[in-house]
Amino acid sequence: MSISRRNLLRNIGAGAIVGAAAPALRGFPLAPAMEAALWGNSAPAQPAHAAGAVVVEPVLLYRNENPYGPSEKVLAVLRESAASGNRYPRTEYDTLLDKLAALHNVKREQIVLGCGSGEILCMAAMAFLKPGKKLVEAAPTFPALGKLAQTAGIEVADVPLNERYGHDVPAMLDRVGSSTGLVYIVNPNNPTGTLTPRKDLEAFVAKLPSGVMVLIDEAYHHFVSPAADYESFLDRPIGDPRIIVARTFSKIFGLAGLRIGYAVATPEAAKRLAAGFPGWSVSVVSARAASAALDDVDYVRLGVKRNAADRQEFLSQANARSLHPIESQSNFVMMNPQRPPDEVIGYLKKRNILIGPKYPALDKYVRISLGLPGEMKIFWDAWDQMPSAAKM
Repeated sequence: MSISRRNLLRNIGAGAIVGAAAPALRGFPLAPAMEAALWGNSAPAQPAHAAGAVVVEPVLLYRNENPYGPSEKVLAVLRESAASGNRYPRTEYDTLLDKLAALHNVKREQIVLGCGSGEILCMAAMAFLKPGKKLVEAAPTFPALGKLAQTAGIEVADVPLNERYGHDVPAMLDRVGSSTGLVYIVNPNNPTGTLTPRKDLEAFVAKLPSGVMVLIDEAYHHFVSPAADYESFLDRPIGDPRIIVARTFSKIFGLAGLRIGYAVATPEAAKRLAAGFPGWSVSVVSARAASAALDDVDYVRLGVKRNAADRQEFLSQANARSLHPIESQSNFVMMNPQRPPDEVIGYLKKRNILIGPKYPALDKYVRISLGLPGEMKIFWDAWDQMPSAAKM
């Protein structure tokens, strides 16, 4: 019996978060907050179906996943590796660490593996957001780290984005003080898909107090079109002990369901980041899949081109409808639907189309993750049938 790409990932990765990452957090002061913020009830409820009704798979445009999934080479490794689920990791971590070290021109001890980049955020919260310390972040941005801090009673300074929807680094600098433990920067930013220039970030870091750590989340790095003012913080050797860069295999590599990410930092910062975590939350299957994904360079290039084309098509469709999209450099787009976002989200949900949640800091916008071309046709057909705001 053939195994579909979707079902394979579902079967292999379904228990990865609960079975691997969550146990590693139990017993630590922030554990309940971390689990609730990262893996709590964040998914929209599925539409109810009458008994005997044909269940149609929902169109998932809400989690910024790679709708094309992993490459065929990675799928082959997944099929082979599934039979090794009864074994603990042996050489898999070493192999993956060696490949990542070579890719980023760093030493192995500068890399920390995690159960998705979500676990990297947990590590950062545990290491640098002790009681009395403050988190500084943009608003809006990826909310998990801020929710972790708030739930644990840690102060969070949310700094509005600038007029270009990028990080307002001068304003963020104004919010940094002696009590700041961590600054969180997502670049490209989620949910806006916008960039903050490397030179602006370097100038910002240079002015920070010596003890303030900076976590730069580059989950969507691969989707950025070539730009003179953008450069990853992994494109040059990391020498500043305050900087930690997070990456994930969930996006361009299509391994969101397998939960694997990593961080790169100086050896000292990496050691601080990983302290208190067991270091074995990544499964054998995930590690092997990630290694295979790194080897399949051609598929990554294809993914970059495919996403750029899909994104341009979406922007063209949105502009044709005067929806004022924010120019995105990621695999999602934020736009103004010209009607209350809650109504739009609810309308699409009734049609089994799930889009991103509403962000209070940009409360007139909705975020749409890019799906397969056929899924986007379903989305736009439903959009064009949407009644006017006055009739909803």
